[in-house]
Amino acid sequence: DTDFDFLEGDVIWNYRPGVDLHDADDMSVSLSKGKDFKVWFMHTTDCKRDRPDLFKQQDPGVCVSYEGVDDAVDALLQRVTESPVDAVIGLFEGCIVVHLAAARLLQQGTELPWPCSVFFGDLPIRDDSWAAPFSKGAKAKHPSIHIFGRYDEYYHYGRRAAGRIAPEDYYEASLVLEHDEGHRLPQLQPRAGELYARVAREVRLCCGRPVKDGFNELHTWRKALRPPKPLAPPLLEMEMMMPRKLRVLALTGGHSCTEVLKYQSAPLRQAIGRDLCEFTFIEGTEDWNWFEGEPIVSDMEKKLAKGAQLKNWYMDTITEETPTDKPNREKQFDPKSRGGLRVNPRYHKIPEKVQKLKELIFDEGPFDVLVAFSQGCIMTHLLIGHLRKEEPATQAASKRWHFTRNQPEEMPWRVSVFFNGMHIRDKDYMDLFDTPSPHPTVHVFGKADEFYDYGRDGFGYKPQEEYYVDPVIFSHSEGHAFPTQPPRAREIYDRVAAEIWRHCGGRPPA
Repeated sequence: DTDFDFLEGDVIWNYRPGVDLHDADDMSVSLSKGKDFKVWFMHTTDCKRDRPDLFKQQDPGVCVSYEGVDDAVDALLQRVTESPVDAVIGLFEGCIVVHLAAARLLQQGTELPWPCSVFFGDLPIRDDSWAAPFSKGAKAKHPSIHIFGRYDEYYHYGRRAAGRIAPEDYYEASLVLEHDEGHRLPQLQPRAGELYARVAREVRLCCGRPVKDGFNELHTWRKALRPPKPLAPPLLEMEMMMPRKLRVLALTGGHSCTEVLKYQSAPLRQAIGRDLCEFTFIEGTEDWNWFEGEPIVSDMEKKLAKGAQLKNWYMDTITEETPTDKPNREKQFDPKSRGGLRVNPRYHKIPEKVQKLKELIFDEGPFDVLVAFSQGCIMTHLLIGHLRKEEPATQAASKRWHFTRNQPEEMPWRVSVFFNGMHIRDKDYMDLFDTPSPHPTVHVFGKADEFYDYGRDGFGYKPQEEYYVDPVIFSHSEGHAFPTQPPRAREIYDRVAAEIWRHCGGRPPA
């Protein structure tokens, strides 16, 4: 009892290497039976970086200009005028054409001339001049259904619109539905069947048609709860745009090694989900050997290290205004040394260490999370501080994921987690955080840690948690170690894992 009429754009599409993500797949070529592939309109951007168009459009700082929009909108409106329809279904770019028609008609003081619209893989209007009615607060009085795949490379973009008004917010009565697939119409059962049945029922209601389940009152979509908008894009392998595991880069503390950190971080891996994540453990490159005044390595650490050489991320020296015989440890952590009036710590070979860490991240990434302990936290602060001073375009891009970083304040990973972290003490690097970084961070402190006051205070300088705009801070009653005592330890790991998943597209469904 339903007739479908299909409409396509008039602009011939040809694959452009380096611009389009991929050429037409074999199935699409077979189904097309030799006909040209079409798009609705063309566009240009002001982005000067040589990267695929997807990443340009998803960059909030890039301006996009459409070409041929009037012809596309005219074609749609002419078709529905010549042959009235009960619903319009838009697929991907086709959704934009419907939104453009709604924007034009809003400016003319009229509404879309059909009862409802359905959008699969919905996308926003990216040309700000065409989106002007919506950006000024106008909404179309038109029922709309928006269906998104949570593993679509356009999912976050479709629901967040690169910092602009999202398409679901163009309409006064919008219903948002989701599934756990990618950039395609839903296929996996039973969810696909549930979605199509729901869409069919809602379309019938909007058109005043009877429904089989006896539900005969028009659904009030304004009262329907929408799925929350994602904070971050899904985790995808960027070459094939397929779901992948969460990837964590874990940095040891000073006078430590990767074997120790593997043991320390086991509860965190459990909380994240061992089958959902991959950890890469790295240690510093400076040999550390105990000397008077340095921390004493515990028997447990010796056992875990299995005879491996313990490492620091960097070495430092302390210069005192009035020289004393105090050990290095006491000089650095003496509360009376606040403001550098008594001591001046100097970190050695930091540019070299930062560069090596950057190279590892760009060569072996993508990583989604950096987890660091103790001195590894200082090293991570230094890394973030240096990266936020560099334009992403200066980084050599040899992998597709390299193009996803849009501006200096975006790190090439999503969130950092610091256990028993400390602040930067070398004056040469204080300016790295003259202004706080928007990078998401989680800080975990042990109140019985001998360095707790040092880690939280800043000793006359900016405390490390003030390096960041909105840090999440947890504390426990233990010392300079990953927490182990229940129930607080479990609470912390669960909450840290929740923060990680919040910034990494959400925990995958069971």
